[in-house]
Amino acid sequence: MLDLDRRAFLLSALAAGLLSPRRAIAAAPLSDVAVLNRLTFGATPALRAEIAERGRQAWIEAQLAMPPDHPDLAARLAAARLRLVSTDTTDSEGRPLVPVDRLLPLSALGADPAESVPLLDWEVPRHWAERVRPAEEVIAASLVRAVHAPAQLREVMTQFWHDHFNVQSQKDEGTAAFFPPYDAGLRAGALGNFRALLQHVATSPAMLIYLTNADSRASPANENFARELLDLHTLGTGAYLNDRVAHWSQVPGAAAGLAAGYLDDDVYEVARAFTGWTVGDGRWVNDGETTPKDGRFAYVEAWHDPYQKRFLGREFPDHAGPMADGMAVLDLLATHPGTARFICAKLARRFLADDPDPAVVERLAQVFLDRAQAPDQIAQVIRALTGEPAFAAQPAKLRRPFEVLAALLRATGAEVTATGNAWHWQLRRAGWHQHTYPPPTGHPDRAEDWVSGTLLLRLAEYALFAHEDWFGVTGTRLDAAGAGTVAEAADFWSARLTGQAAPLSEALEAVGRDPAEPWPDDPQQRHDLSAVLVAAAAMSPAFLYR
Repeated sequence: MLDLDRRAFLLSALAAGLLSPRRAIAAAPLSDVAVLNRLTFGATPALRAEIAERGRQAWIEAQLAMPPDHPDLAARLAAARLRLVSTDTTDSEGRPLVPVDRLLPLSALGADPAESVPLLDWEVPRHWAERVRPAEEVIAASLVRAVHAPAQLREVMTQFWHDHFNVQSQKDEGTAAFFPPYDAGLRAGALGNFRALLQHVATSPAMLIYLTNADSRASPANENFARELLDLHTLGTGAYLNDRVAHWSQVPGAAAGLAAGYLDDDVYEVARAFTGWTVGDGRWVNDGETTPKDGRFAYVEAWHDPYQKRFLGREFPDHAGPMADGMAVLDLLATHPGTARFICAKLARRFLADDPDPAVVERLAQVFLDRAQAPDQIAQVIRALTGEPAFAAQPAKLRRPFEVLAALLRATGAEVTATGNAWHWQLRRAGWHQHTYPPPTGHPDRAEDWVSGTLLLRLAEYALFAHEDWFGVTGTRLDAAGAGTVAEAADFWSARLTGQAAPLSEALEAVGRDPAEPWPDDPQQRHDLSAVLVAAAAMSPAFLYR
């Protein structure tokens, strides 16, 4: 590991030579590398060869068809060990605990959710690290998946849906305990049908607990989930018309039973529709009655408000069957033109530009609506998006911190293990909270939220030290294979990270190295100097843009 003096020197050198906020950032023309960077967590030599051999469209089709599970990835996750560590000697109630420091498998990822229910029992003394362990395992696995999963496009879309349907996985012991099945469901449905994905979210214990719908019952209903379902998950805040319309009947389309937007009254009605949707964690229902302790969705009819409801101008009959009101809300929202535009605008913002062309969004929204019943509805929208002329434009989206780290590790051939989640805590310094972003909005995806001199310094630090043990990556030593001089090594790393063999003259100048200097014989020196060159290449526009 580099000592602190060398770290400070290298970072200051990079800052002086490469990271001025006034430094121009010019995007490169579209290439196979740019396509890979846009649809994956980063181009690798193997992927470049694959897309060159298959052709872009065939490669995209293969990614759209690829299932989430792959034997190689499953073997990596099965072999991974994540440290469980706590020095606490008492719990929050003052009861004695024995400090723990053990490497354990990621056993919660595929476990039956019932196995996590005991973590909610506060009568049993436990370390907090034990109670949130399931969420920690998902966080650890997310980097393993981003770097090593063959189904890269599915992983990119899984991250997209995590931001769209954000759950702060460590809000409390409940969200943490039930986060693995929530993550698994988003991954399984990432390229599937939006209505099915929406139902997974609405019935997931992690979401029910996060937005407190698990406690919602008639008189009065809890509005948290209902508000976010409309504001963030489907119609979007742009369709909120409470400040423009005095009565529901005045909303365009309401008289015909499909209002174009929603009012507070609609939020209240949706909240009533989802009363009784709760969690099987053994919670009290009535005297002598509790929900099952199976860690799954539970419906408590006694908590449901059965009376007539009106949503978006559509009348719902009273005393419908179990869960019928909530299902009707999801049906209506999943096929609403406003939802189609909102979802497709976010997809276009993720893959095309911060401010996508409205005409592109409309075309994608029409595909979304036309394929509303298709099991691969989302994949068909992505296929249409990649066929848009805008997709062939120059890269215009900045990578966010998690994407930067994953791309660095992929480009340099790192073998990611789950020994520790130090990378997760370090990324927080750059504003990225993997699966722990506090507000339900999820991470933003616009350049102004991420580009700054401070952020670039953080990214340079990640580039320099991502291969140290404290970052949770082991067994990797950087070297520019075949390089005879420092300049050749610079070309090597530039090509690996950006697809362009351009000398990093400013980086070499910043660290006082002569380009003609022979590449060192000592492996540690080659690693240290490679880290500087990797960091310099990572600060180039060709790497920072996707």
